[in-house]
Amino acid sequence: MSIIDYFAMHIVPKMFRGKGALHPCATGELGFGVSCIREYDVNIFFIHGKQHLVAIDSGYKNYPGIMDKCKRIGIDPADVTDLFLTHVDPDHAGGLDYRCKDPFKNAKIYLGKLEENYLTNTWHRKRIGPIGLKNPVRIKKKYQLMEDGETVTLGDLKITSLLVPGHTLGHCVYIINDNLLFTGDSIAINETGGYCFFDVFNFDSSLNKKSLKALKKNIAAYDIKAVFTSHNGWTADVNNAFSHIDTIPDISKENPFDKTAPFDCFDDAELPCK
Repeated sequence: MSIIDYFAMHIVPKMFRGKGALHPCATGELGFGVSCIREYDVNIFFIHGKQHLVAIDSGYKNYPGIMDKCKRIGIDPADVTDLFLTHVDPDHAGGLDYRCKDPFKNAKIYLGKLEENYLTNTWHRKRIGPIGLKNPVRIKKKYQLMEDGETVTLGDLKITSLLVPGHTLGHCVYIINDNLLFTGDSIAINETGGYCFFDVFNFDSSLNKKSLKALKKNIAAYDIKAVFTSHNGWTADVNNAFSHIDTIPDISKENPFDKTAPFDCFDDAELPCK
């Protein structure tokens, strides 16, 4: 097991227990034609088109409950035609690792052009002093790289990729049909609004804040109806989702980020949806 995998599965659950940092949606239908499954602290999202079934991210490596949870929402992962990765951290792209069983075996994969540098080990995901930590996900199946601002049309679904670096240097968000925004790990939201994502996970939090300011301006050209985050649920209050993007949450057990979040979001018992 790599250091990053170990950190994600063994250190993060203990580090954030009781601090309300992570509050994904429960498996189910969310609204606006979007459904999701919850894998521990993260969501995989699904959008149905007339000819295509689109997924946003692929979740953890070998997550044991994926088939059961997909069945609950009437989805077979093998029916996903197109899968868009926000970034290639193991909780978002691990489901596509070639050393694991691929539940999305028939899906065409899309990835931001710069994010590929983590798959090729051109970039290190983190540095601890002089030690560079490699991204532990390896994808051997073919994928299509997307430029910043590029749009892919899949029947009645239009997916636009926007580069929002900071969490990773190639992190992308996706806009579906000009009105649904999927932010990956760029924004964390709670009852007071949206914030820069948590510093400990970011490659460069200052860059993330700068990118979120640019994103807020960019989405003014769209008719965004809802914002979906990967670890903190979703909101139809689009303006509020960007209300604190200059701020990195300072959290503790005495000052939890989301008071409605479970004590331990890695407890795989299903949560009430935000």
